[in-house]
Amino acid sequence: MPSKTKQRSSILAALKNIDQPVTPSELLNYASINSPGLGIATVYRYLKRLVASSQVRKIEAVGVPPHYEIIHKKDHRHFFVCYVCEKLSAIKRCYNDFKDLLIDGYKIKSCEVIIYGECRECST
Repeated sequence: MPSKTKQRSSILAALKNIDQPVTPSELLNYASINSPGLGIATVYRYLKRLVASSQVRKIEAVGVPPHYEIIHKKDHRHFFVCYVCEKLSAIKRCYNDFKDLLIDGYKIKSCEVIIYGECRECST
């Protein structure tokens, strides 16, 4: 069995290389390439540690399992969720005029947008 350090390195490297939100089981599949014998419990434990240290964020959207991604230097990202395959994808850009939707006197401190629908593969 690979050492814990090698397993953790494989998990972190997989998260960085994927550059899209992934479920723990998807992450296990990617990380197992470089760390055979890696278990799902180790993936969950290390993800919990990475979230606590603000290196990774947990994305929770209605109807799909939690996804995880490396925290980007960008201020924030928004997401699209496919109802059919449950894939969660980052949206390429942000609508910056949410302030136009607010009641006078309200100020935005942060925003999170999750759009639901069908991805290209599932809508054909």
